[in-house]
Amino acid sequence: MVNCEPFFNLVSIEEAEKSAAEAYIRLRGLHEHIAMASYLQGFLQRGKPTYKEVATAFRYDKRIRRIVYKYVGLIEEYFRAYLYNTFSSLQAKVEDEYAFDSSYISRILFSQLIDRVWTLDDRYKNELFGNENVLRKNLDALVQLRNAISHNRTLITYDAFSEVTLSDGRVGNSLLLNLCNLYSLLPHEIAISFKREINTARNQGRKKRDNQVRWELPSFLIIKISG
Repeated sequence: MVNCEPFFNLVSIEEAEKSAAEAYIRLRGLHEHIAMASYLQGFLQRGKPTYKEVATAFRYDKRIRRIVYKYVGLIEEYFRAYLYNTFSSLQAKVEDEYAFDSSYISRILFSQLIDRVWTLDDRYKNELFGNENVLRKNLDALVQLRNAISHNRTLITYDAFSEVTLSDGRVGNSLLLNLCNLYSLLPHEIAISFKREINTARNQGRKKRDNQVRWELPSFLIIKISG
């Protein structure tokens, strides 16, 4: 049995909520719950965060992760499709630096795919990115974001995102800026869907599962992509 008292001491929790908290601590981990409670505490001017706020933060984080996972997968498919459609029909000639074996693009890792994309001439990059001036570090940040998702990191408290520089001049390594970076790299129609899903993830929703407490999302956690 996990000793949940170190977490209970950090939050304002009703006695009726403790069984639900214990169930989720067994699933998510005591350390994760303590980290989330401590993170929220750093933003509050009042007393302890409520258990509802901690539980809702985890639910919100899971929604964001699911959305990001889907759209990072889409951009990976888009990059692979572009390279395959553009170059796979070419005969492998010594003078053609982009020619490749037909199964090559499907085999390489995402980081290797990014390397391949970066070697393209500007005319191909312009086709791929819609004439956006894409920086290498922003592509590398996409790899780091994908790694965080793949390893089920809690994005809200994750502190190892890579720095990005956006076209509007914003620079940083926050979750929001990394999501804005992903948004800027997606094809326009897909980017609109991504923005809508991210911006509506804060809504309470209609479904309620066993052991879930009332949705109580702190306003300072809400992520909104503008533009």
